[in-house]
Amino acid sequence: MGYIIWAMFRFSIGIIIPEVMQEWHLTEAEGGAILSSLLVAMAISMIFSGHLSDRVGRNVIMSAGFTILSAGILLGGYCVGYLTLLIFVFIAGIGAGTFTVALYAYAGDVVPTSRNTLIGITNSLYALGGLMGSWALAILTMKFGWRSPFNLMGLLAAVVSILLWRHLRFKQSGIEIRSKFMDKKWDFLNNSNVILLCASIGVANFVFVAFTAWAPTYLVRLHKFDLAEAGFALGLYSLTGVLGATFFGILADKISKTISILISGSLSFILALLYFSNYVGSASLIVLSGILGFTAFAFWNLAISAVQDCVDDTHMGSATGITQGIATISGSVAPIVSGFVITNYGFNLALVLSVALPQLIYLFLALKATR
Repeated sequence: MGYIIWAMFRFSIGIIIPEVMQEWHLTEAEGGAILSSLLVAMAISMIFSGHLSDRVGRNVIMSAGFTILSAGILLGGYCVGYLTLLIFVFIAGIGAGTFTVALYAYAGDVVPTSRNTLIGITNSLYALGGLMGSWALAILTMKFGWRSPFNLMGLLAAVVSILLWRHLRFKQSGIEIRSKFMDKKWDFLNNSNVILLCASIGVANFVFVAFTAWAPTYLVRLHKFDLAEAGFALGLYSLTGVLGATFFGILADKISKTISILISGSLSFILALLYFSNYVGSASLIVLSGILGFTAFAFWNLAISAVQDCVDDTHMGSATGITQGIATISGSVAPIVSGFVITNYGFNLALVLSVALPQLIYLFLALKATR
């Protein structure tokens, strides 16, 4: 439930940004900085929280992270200006990064022989939250303003945070300290496949964040969608992502991770080129959003499970944190970089350069690491 709430809020950012830009007369780069603030904070916390989850236990770190996340979202609904919004979103990002790393490390621990499938299911929950958030919160924003998603999701997150701590107190009386922990906690970075996979997820997440940040604005400005229609398109993208993340995870377990990466990455590249071309009408873009979503979400769970396969159990959290941290660093610059390119070269060319072409780099790096 907590991961779905986080995903709902995360996907609502792309809907909220145009409204904030209009109210405070911001440029595209300043609007993109809102999402970048969230992602920079996530990247910082991910690098360290993975190591902490190895030391003190997944449940403790998940609970602490979600508490910080709920505080940041709640405060964001009461900001008094652009700078305070950036600060509160940054706080939410610290919590989100801490929570997410511990969650994926936990998923990788449960049944190692079905790791791709379980992490795929976890990723599908994120997509499910994206579906609910991008559509429902778009309607909420239209009726009550852009602060309303902060208020609602902050309240829900606070309730879940309390439940997480109560569950933790019930399950364990103290903090779990792992008795066998290697002092050389970064030794796994000597593995060349880990480096390649970290680079590949970094490229792929740049693509993913650029799309989710600017696709709603692209649909509104160039294809005359209203916010509800743009939210529906992004929601459909997430709905099929629920299915795709799980499907490609199962495919990786049953057949081959390399085949799964090749199919999902190649189709994402072709579909993104078509999405931002001038040859697709407005109605077709809604359908295409759904097809693209099926292939676009899988990179996250495929790369993370591949990295976890390269390390031992005592480094699971650290490796997961570094991988997600690098991905989030690249994602944090995506809204600003793509926003700058949009300002200077227009939406179509900028989003082909930001969303479509980098897929080829992702494919090269990921396939080299998993061949």
